[in-house]
Amino acid sequence: MGYINQPGAVLMKSFKSVMIVAFVCFVCSLPLYSRQANTSPAASFKPALLVIDIQNVYLPIMDQKEVAPAMEAINTLIDAFRKNNYPIIRVYHHEIGQEPAPGTEQFEFPQTVNIKDEDPKVIKNHPSAFQMTELDSILKAKGVNTLYLGGLSATGCVLATYFSALERDYDVFMVKEAVMSGKADYTEVIRNITGAWNLSFVTVGLNLLSGNLELLQILSNKELVSKYGIGSAADLNGIGYYLIFKNRLEDAVAVLTANARLYPDEANCFDSLGDAYERNGQKDLALANYEKAYLKAKEKNDHNLPIFEKNYKRLQEAN
Repeated sequence: MGYINQPGAVLMKSFKSVMIVAFVCFVCSLPLYSRQANTSPAASFKPALLVIDIQNVYLPIMDQKEVAPAMEAINTLIDAFRKNNYPIIRVYHHEIGQEPAPGTEQFEFPQTVNIKDEDPKVIKNHPSAFQMTELDSILKAKGVNTLYLGGLSATGCVLATYFSALERDYDVFMVKEAVMSGKADYTEVIRNITGAWNLSFVTVGLNLLSGNLELLQILSNKELVSKYGIGSAADLNGIGYYLIFKNRLEDAVAVLTANARLYPDEANCFDSLGDAYERNGQKDLALANYEKAYLKAKEKNDHNLPIFEKNYKRLQEAN
């Protein structure tokens, strides 16, 4: 949550101080972002969900217009992780020597949260869920390499945990709809700083990456949408680029091919597929898809036409 110890009170850090820390951490972590997006072979996708500090004592001091949507999104995430047999870890904040004490109603999550007793529980005394806790050991024991964060506050403990995860070489993503803070405007700033992922993108990614990608070539369009919960071309496009950055190029081609089949009028789908083919050394297929993107964008007077034209002509001239 991000608090200052004071006798008899728990105070949120000032937003100005938090933003200074966030900016410094962001600048210092740029090499880590670079490491996330490199093209070295990557381990398989092994995610976990961290549900951070959504305790009864803290929810009333959040921006109330964020609370209900965030809690609903957190339950959606919990259900998606549970469905795919991925770990869900609940994190609680406790100020040493202050109320509420562990085990009391105010310390606990609301009963409406879909957690279970068997979900690992971490109690922290510092903003970061990693600092002086067993969290890192729990994650390593489960083979986790990717973290998704939901909870409160986006400007405090969620942010501190985010940067601590980066420092420990986890791939880490805040989930846009699942975080909240004392002011909605502050939450939005943090979402932008960290590049928070949309809930629909996360749930589609969990459903897709937990299964056999060969099904993408077998299932009908209707079956694809139903099985994976695909809501837009952006969902599969983002997953395709995640796989590209992980150097899983054949998998990226499979995902982006399915996207182009589902959304045949979207020029960007073909441009992305062309990019995947080009990175995979399949220049003829790359050129064919760049051409499709260019022609579709030209037909629709797409504002991205110059980009698609540049990609098409660059590879055409190279060939």
